[in-house]
Amino acid sequence: MRLKDKVALITGAGSGIGRQAALLFSKEGAAVVCADVNDKAAQDTASQLKNAIAVKADVAKASDCEQMVAAAEKKFGKLNVLFNNAGIMHAKDDDSQTTSEEVWNLTMDINAKGVFLGCKYGIPALKRAGGGSVINTASFVARMGAATAQIAYTASKGAVLAMTRELRSEEHTSELQSRQ
Repeated sequence: MRLKDKVALITGAGSGIGRQAALLFSKEGAAVVCADVNDKAAQDTASQLKNAIAVKADVAKASDCEQMVAAAEKKFGKLNVLFNNAGIMHAKDDDSQTTSEEVWNLTMDINAKGVFLGCKYGIPALKRAGGGSVINTASFVARMGAATAQIAYTASKGAVLAMTRELRSEEHTSELQSRQ
C-alpha cells in the first residue's frame, strides 16, 4: 500500500479521471478528499472509499480552494498529495474566430486558474506536512495541438504544463536557498 497514512486531495473527483484516481488512491491506503463542483458526485465517490470526505468546491474560486485544503487538514490533520485534476472541455470551444470570450474565460478559469489556486493553497499545506506531491492534469494537446478545433482547452492545458514546469523550478530554487 504505497499511500498508507497519506492524505490526498483530488479535484474533479466526482467523475472520470478524478473518480478513478480516488478509487486507486484509496485502494493504495490514502485518506481522500473528494473535491468537485458537483457535490452529489463528490459524495458518491467518497461513499465508495474506505476513508474519505466530500467537499463541494469550484476550483475557479479562491475561497473554495482555500476551504477544500482547510477541510483536508481539519479532518485528516495534514495533506500529502494535491491532485489538481478538475477541468472542462466546453462543447462550444472551437477555433480562434468562433470561440466566444465567455467560453475562453470559463475554460481558463477552471483548467488553468483552478490549478494555480489549488497550488496557492495546497502547497503550503504540503509544506506543513513535511513535503508531498503535486499532480496536475494536462494533456498531450499542450505539446502537439489538437486534431480538432478546441482553442481554449488546448491553450489552458498548455498553461498547466508551463505552470507545472515553473512550480518545479520554484521548488528547486527554494531547496537551494534553504541549503545556503
